[in-house]
Amino acid sequence: MVNKPLFFKSLASSKIAPKEIKQAAQQIKLEGFSKVESDFWDSIKEINGKSQIIAQAKASDIKTETKIQKKPVTTSPKQSFTSPPVKQLEPAKRFLFLGDSIMGFLGVAFENNVKKSDYGLEQIKVFYKISTGLNRIDFYDWYSHTRELIQQNNPDVMVVVFGGNDDQNILDANKKFHEELTPGWEKAYEERVERYAKLLDEYPVKKVYWIGHPISNVARYNKFFPIFNRIYQKVSLVHPKIEFVDYWNTFAVNGKFSPIAADSTGRKARVRYNDGLHPTEHGAKIMMEILKKRMIEEGVLRAKSRPLTQTQK
Repeated sequence: MVNKPLFFKSLASSKIAPKEIKQAAQQIKLEGFSKVESDFWDSIKEINGKSQIIAQAKASDIKTETKIQKKPVTTSPKQSFTSPPVKQLEPAKRFLFLGDSIMGFLGVAFENNVKKSDYGLEQIKVFYKISTGLNRIDFYDWYSHTRELIQQNNPDVMVVVFGGNDDQNILDANKKFHEELTPGWEKAYEERVERYAKLLDEYPVKKVYWIGHPISNVARYNKFFPIFNRIYQKVSLVHPKIEFVDYWNTFAVNGKFSPIAADSTGRKARVRYNDGLHPTEHGAKIMMEILKKRMIEEGVLRAKSRPLTQTQK
């Protein structure tokens, strides 16, 4: 049986289909595809408003067989994208994490690494939607949903990630079709990102961390991710509250993808699933350890002082 939603998605990106067919396929809402991906990622669930990942990788995916020396996280000249940090006078109390399915993993990792009681936080809200991004806003409008989430949660700080599903043809603001990886496609996607940044400027959110994509174990993503990262960084430079976080080399050794890396405790494990897009629990932990460290350095997170014990007095 032909999976029609998947067929139409692939047709929209086909190299052999006529332009008119591509454009028609591009505009079809892929509700069926969302269900397919939802079934595949049934390990991700929303329970009582808190994201939890309840399925684990196969043993072969997390077994740490090879001892690889951890390479310090450095930034290559081609991927030197991190935005200048913006200092915060007061530590944040309310956090909002949102984005595509990648955020399902990153949000849980942050909640596990940053206990609200340790930092005097009022809220860590994680919201993600699979099969979405800033490309197919006809399928899921992140602009309107972001407005709703900001109004509902009143965050001091936001963390966003997009791009996991944006590697496809696009319609620009004038409904003109652009094939993936062409100059017109890149310009249209940058306009989407700029529009989202302007939306964030309308609200009293103090700081937005825009998560960049690490190098992938799938060649296709390594064609798109550097472009996405460059666009996110470019837009962040003209919106002071947005800080782009460069993770390109986080999962790399000598500029190439490394399937195994060590976290801050020295524990080594696999960092990405075989799909090339989603981080494993271990990979997400490494990414959020980096973000947590940056937040502490910038004053966004400040640990609560603990009362001295009798032996300390």
